[in-house]
Formats: sequence, structure tokens, C-alpha cells
Amino acid sequence: MILGRRPLLLSLGCAALVGCKRKREPITAEVWDEEPAIARAEAIGALAPPWPSPSRGQLDNGLITFWLHEPDSASMRIRLLVPTSAGGNAVPGEGVAVVAEHARFDWQRRVQKLGIAVAIEHGPNRFELVATGSDERLAATLGALRTTLATQTPTGIEGARERIGDQIPALGNLEAAASAALRRLIGTDDVVHADKLRGLSRAELHGHWQTLADPQRAVLVVHSGTPAESAKAELRKLAEAWRGAEKRGAGTTLVDQATARLGRRAVPKSTGTRLLAQPPTPMIIAAGGKGAPTLVLARTIALENARERAIARLAQRVAQEELDASLVISGNVAVFMVSANLGRSAVDKDVQRTVDELAAIARARQPRQRQFQAVQLWLGARVVESSLAGEDWTRLFATAIDLADADTAIAGALANDAKHQLDVGPDELEAWTRKWIDPRQGEPGWAWAAAGLDAAASKKIEKLVPLA
Repeated sequence: MILGRRPLLLSLGCAALVGCKRKREPITAEVWDEEPAIARAEAIGALAPPWPSPSRGQLDNGLITFWLHEPDSASMRIRLLVPTSAGGNAVPGEGVAVVAEHARFDWQRRVQKLGIAVAIEHGPNRFELVATGSDERLAATLGALRTTLATQTPTGIEGARERIGDQIPALGNLEAAASAALRRLIGTDDVVHADKLRGLSRAELHGHWQTLADPQRAVLVVHSGTPAESAKAELRKLAEAWRGAEKRGAGTTLVDQATARLGRRAVPKSTGTRLLAQPPTPMIIAAGGKGAPTLVLARTIALENARERAIARLAQRVAQEELDASLVISGNVAVFMVSANLGRSAVDKDVQRTVDELAAIARARQPRQRQFQAVQLWLGARVVESSLAGEDWTRLFATAIDLADADTAIAGALANDAKHQLDVGPDELEAWTRKWIDPRQGEPGWAWAAAGLDAAASKKIEKLVPLA
């Protein structure tokens, strides 16, 4: 069964915003610019498993594998990471949802009697299939995955479409506004639309399966008490059976880095506009859904290296103390979003106030102690999340892939990320926020949308800013 809202929100941005409502964190009574004692945060940030670096391999079918060997572990996890864009062309969210659900359902039914649980985790520009259970069932679970992936025209994929269609909830104003802003920024959104889902033909579903279920684009991460050498036979069978479509255009080369398969992509073209400044960003009035009228401000940010990704997360953590701010990073591209509720009687003033609050945060110089506290909260949350997930090292490893610039840097990426965040000084952070998240005077490239407004409120918006 697909849990929660994941069939609806596939985590390009909307899901992160919905799940990232602001919780006002305690701010130290006094802040100053002396160097903090960073040893505690460094220890939290490393979060390195107490076993050797993972074994990396590439199977004959092109699949990249990482094997995390924890001696004497009684449990195992198998995580298959599947990018949802191919050759720069993203598979629509409806196709992604159906392919992911069919793979989960088929794999699950084959291992149900073994006590293995299979789940889907949607992330930015990818989905992940995760199998959890006893380490004694590792070979059988890999064998079941092989059978699931081996077919080019999967039987029962239309059933996955029906299961998803039965679980799509009504759209809320927050999701509607975020979806509209994302479409303006990157040409797509992470909402599964019921009408588009119903319109997918069997041929289209098979085409999406062949595009996504491709070993030359995927990454497999295994955490097990069994060493990689003991699983060679099963991995060889997987490579022999799962060949993918194996149709490549002229001049196409195999991408042999996991970081490149999952992260590097073209930065979307900037909208070239700013909020309530010249040139002005027209506001999109989206169809209303459930809940209070909602405003969403959003932009894309180009992140060239690991340090810039760390600065972006630090900036989001600081902004989140005062606004409903979220950040979704996919390789070298990030989407930054802020949401706010709007009153119907003074909607224009609410819009101006939200822009002013974000501008004030972007232009403020954050004392070093406040930055340090934000880093501690971020790294501590990562530790807690790992513990609550039963120390799922494959999830942490997948996170590390996103933080690294090359496969050789994945093992140390979590520690390096913590170090980068701790090394950022107040002047560097202020320069970055002024450039990227100041809506009036920073880099152009914003989009915004409101949902749940009545006609009178929309007219007030139109007096303040052009409508798209």
C-alpha cells in the first residue's frame, strides 16, 4: 500500500514544503561573533558507520552498486535508486508514480512470505525502492528484484494505475500554489493529476517503465551482514536478467558515476524577474483547493559544489526560524520555497509583508553563534531521523550521494558537509542570501502563486502586481 500523500506529491518541491512547516526554534538570548566550540557538532555531523568504506562495483548491465558491509548484522536493506529524468526529459509525475508502485507491488508480492517489507520513497527527480528484512533472506530478496525488473512489458502495471487513482486526495491550497510555482520554474511539478493518470494508455505505461527501469541509469545500495563477495552469484544473475531497453541514441555514452546519474542536470532557465521589483514577477492565481488561501514564493538556485550546497541548507535553516521555508536540492540545482497564509480582507498587505520579511532575512548579517545553532539543529535532526528509521544506513548513503561531487567523495560526504556548514562565516552567508533569496534586489529568477482566493481578493492582487 502507498502511504500518505506520496502518490500525490513526488518531492520535487511541494512535498518538502508541505512537510516542512515552520517550528520556531529557540534562539540563544545573546549572540556574538566569537568562534564557537565546534567539536560537538563535528561529532554529530560525521555520523560515519563503524565499518569499512562501501565496496563499489558496476555490473555488466551497467548498474552501479554500493555494498555496505556491517559484520554480524542480522538485518539487511536493499535500496534501488531510480532517476526520473532521462536525457534531460523528465517522465511525467503520473508515469513515475505508476512505475514505482508497480515495481513495489510486484517485488513485495514475491517476498511477502519471507517477512520482507518493500516501500517507496520519493525524492527530488528520483524514486527509491527499499526492501527491509532478515539478512538470511538477502539472496532471495535480490532474486525477487531480478524477476520484477527483468520484464520489458510488465503484467499488471495498469493495476498500479488504479491503486494510485483510488488514493489521490483532494488538492489543498498549499499544494496547488506550490505546484503552479514549480511549473513556472522548471516546467513540471510533483503533483499526480487524476485526469492525466486516467489518460495513460498501456503503451504509454510500458514506455515509461522501459525508460525508468533501466540499469544503466540506476544505482543499487545494499547494507548487509553478508560481504559483497558472497553475493556475486546473485548479482551476476541480476545483471544477466535485467538488461533494460538497451536502446541508446548515436553517440550516447554510459554514465559511470552515481553522482552524475542522480545529480547533474541542466539548470532551469531563469524567469528573469523579481518580486515587487523591476522587472516584476507576474503572480499566478491557481485554482483553489482545501484550506486557507495560500501564497508560495519560489526560485531555483544553481549550486556548483558541495560548499554551495552546505551554504544553501544553512540559509534555509536560518530562514525557517521565522518563515515557512523549504529547500529541495537535487545535485547541482535547488528549489527554495516560502509559503504564507493570506487573509481575504487584506490580501495585498499580506503579500507585501511576506516579501518584506523574506527580504529582511536575506539582508541580515547572522551572528556566528546563531549560525552555529542552526547547524547543530540540522545535524542533530539528521541523527534523530537516522535513529528513528532504525539506523537505515542506505538512506544516509543516498543522502551522501547527493552531497558528493564524485563517487570517490561519497564516503566522506556527510562529514565534509558538516565541516562546510561550520566553516561558513557571517559575511559569506550574508553575501549568499543577498544574492539568492533577497526577492527585491537579489538575482532575478522568482515565481509565485496564490491559491484559494475569491474574485475580490484576486482584484486586490492585480492592483499590486501583474497576473500571469
